[in-house]
Amino acid sequence: MTTFGRPAIGWFMLSEADRASANRYLSQISADGTRDELGFAPIHFAFADRFFPGTSVQHAQLRYVFFVAWSYQELLARTAGQQFSLEELVKIERRFSLRLMKTIEIHENSGISGWTKYRDGELPEVRASTIYWAALRQWGMMSRLTGANGSPTEGQLRAMWPHMAIRADGEKGGSSIANLFEGLPDAPPGWANKTGKLDFTLRHREARYLRCKWKSAGERPGPPLLSRLVEAGVAPESLWSPEVSRVADPSERVALVVAERAAALACIARAAHSALVEAKRNEERGRNDALHANAFPGLRDRYRDTALELDLAALQAETAIDGRLSSFIAEVMGWLAERGSIEAISRTIELRERDLKDSRAFLLNEKRRRDWRKSVAEPLDYRWPVVRRMIESVRAVS
Repeated sequence: MTTFGRPAIGWFMLSEADRASANRYLSQISADGTRDELGFAPIHFAFADRFFPGTSVQHAQLRYVFFVAWSYQELLARTAGQQFSLEELVKIERRFSLRLMKTIEIHENSGISGWTKYRDGELPEVRASTIYWAALRQWGMMSRLTGANGSPTEGQLRAMWPHMAIRADGEKGGSSIANLFEGLPDAPPGWANKTGKLDFTLRHREARYLRCKWKSAGERPGPPLLSRLVEAGVAPESLWSPEVSRVADPSERVALVVAERAAALACIARAAHSALVEAKRNEERGRNDALHANAFPGLRDRYRDTALELDLAALQAETAIDGRLSSFIAEVMGWLAERGSIEAISRTIELRERDLKDSRAFLLNEKRRRDWRKSVAEPLDYRWPVVRRMIESVRAVS
């Protein structure tokens, strides 16, 4: 275990494909508050990335995007022209994290990234800079650098670091730039101090900056739904509220309908899976747990009609899901249309989990079932709870 008393920090370059895979895996762990045993994550990511580009379920506090940007700016000012130092970046992240921990009394659910590790004198497994990097890129906060295709990845930026020397006389070496981030608001006074209060409350200039950046976020032309919602001041409890639909553009309205129906189907399938795992474990362990068995009928009945309205061809067009997931969805829809029993869909669900997880599938692995626990299934939320908090944070100080 790495501790601050005995630092052991290594740095290596990952390919862009590896980095994307790792980041997606980290998001998938809790893509919508549950493990993804049945492989609905591609639907979740496709719609969430379209409606709310650059966001993640790991984005607990919006102001972190500025903490990360200010950290890189500080590091550039200190090490321009040298090799990139991950160790120095880690020190900066530790410094501002400890300041947050001293400012915010209750750390549990505070949104402080890695606070349990910092409390114990260790380093977080995933750094805040990694968690929020996609936001910096997709929101257009990063400057464009020569040698990178658009805004650079973390790996590309670090590889370019030695060429970013900025001399006092104004001359530049290599492809250096004065600022890494486009029009970034200044860091708060005393940012580089080891002590002093630091909080998550956005300042007016920071909120205004984000609203501007969100207007051109993502890869599609025109403002994404994220921007439309914040400009309209719309953040209802449910993503399926008529308020959201009124703000969306015509293509987004169509996508929202497909997304809601897919979310309902995923909820029913996951509820069935949980009930089946629970039943198997009861039989093996001599238990009578009924959380999921009791929840399943109500969830199936509540979401059946919405799920059966799903246009599978439209879903494929919107999300580019693979044939195996499409076939699984078709089987679930057929089962719902026939009002079959849970036993009638059990084999389909077992095969789907096996294809995705092999021997680690809960429905096949008795050892994994022993410690299995899960909350009651819910529809896919496409990061809406996180995005809703973002919108409210920006609107509160705009």
